[in-house]
Amino acid sequence: MASARHWFAEHTGELEIGLAADSLAELFAEAGRALAEVMAGAQPPASGAEQRVSLRARDREALLVAWLDELLFLAERDKKVYGDIRIERVTGEALTATVRGAPVTELRTQVKAATFHDLRIVEGADGLAATVILDV
Repeated sequence: MASARHWFAEHTGELEIGLAADSLAELFAEAGRALAEVMAGAQPPASGAEQRVSLRARDREALLVAWLDELLFLAERDKKVYGDIRIERVTGEALTATVRGAPVTELRTQVKAATFHDLRIVEGADGLAATVILDV
């Protein structure tokens, strides 16, 4: 997992997350960790019970948006940021993961949603790369 990484670029009212990883599972896990960093800054240790997440979408780009939006929903509902992520299975159209959250009293950045704007996942010689824009 040492090869998975993310970076940020700001836009007006939006934040672009760049992602790179060796596999689709690592890419989705890194996307979740990047979202947690955006929301909370330094990630506090996860606590409490694990939660299982299962999603389906029409393609892997739509699945990435659904994944990030599900993490945002869980964060809002549970008042936690979910950065402890284990992707159990991911295909181009389905994802099963286990997540644990860390309680937060105040978010560093309020994220409204992941968007389809300029969304892309590409495969290259070094693995997978993705760009996703968050509405903040």
